[in-house]
Amino acid sequence: MNMDWRALLSPYQGRLFHSLRSCIRIPSVYADDGSGHPYGQPVHDCLQYMLKLSSDMGFATGSCDGHVGWCEHGEGEEMVAVLGHLDVVPAGEGWSVDPFGGDLKDGRVYGRGSMDDKGPTMAALYALLALKEAGLPLKRRIRILYGLNEETGSADMKYYLKHGGEVPVMGITPDGEYPVINGEKGLVTEYY
Repeated sequence: MNMDWRALLSPYQGRLFHSLRSCIRIPSVYADDGSGHPYGQPVHDCLQYMLKLSSDMGFATGSCDGHVGWCEHGEGEEMVAVLGHLDVVPAGEGWSVDPFGGDLKDGRVYGRGSMDDKGPTMAALYALLALKEAGLPLKRRIRILYGLNEETGSADMKYYLKHGGEVPVMGITPDGEYPVINGEKGLVTEYY
């Protein structure tokens, strides 16, 4: 199938920027804050934001006890995962903009998480929306996993696998350098 992907995705650019800026404004840094949420109230708030946004787009959503969330599109027994994360490291010093402001300047969104990994995760969500609204046929379900603890140890994924989270037949992560990284060989560790 030959598609003009830029034409397919361009109508979503304004909405994507708005959603990303809103997401960046949630300071989703790990906190042992007694809130009852595994990674703290701000991280939970960010997950809730993404689950509502995903649901409003018409996707099925779910959560594994507040450790990992997801949205999904398509049908079939097999699932392909897009593994993103919503937690960020503390802001630190030296910012020329508010690290949790989501400033938009010259077509770029600035703030903690814009590149690692809220921006790429949001781009994956809007790409999935474009696929859905274009009615493109899928052979497998696509699930975007919203990780919440990547920056402080990935306990979220360990919990997901240990507590019956569906294992994908293949997956990608938007958290990397571009245009493409191909990991042909590597280390795989089972946590379940």
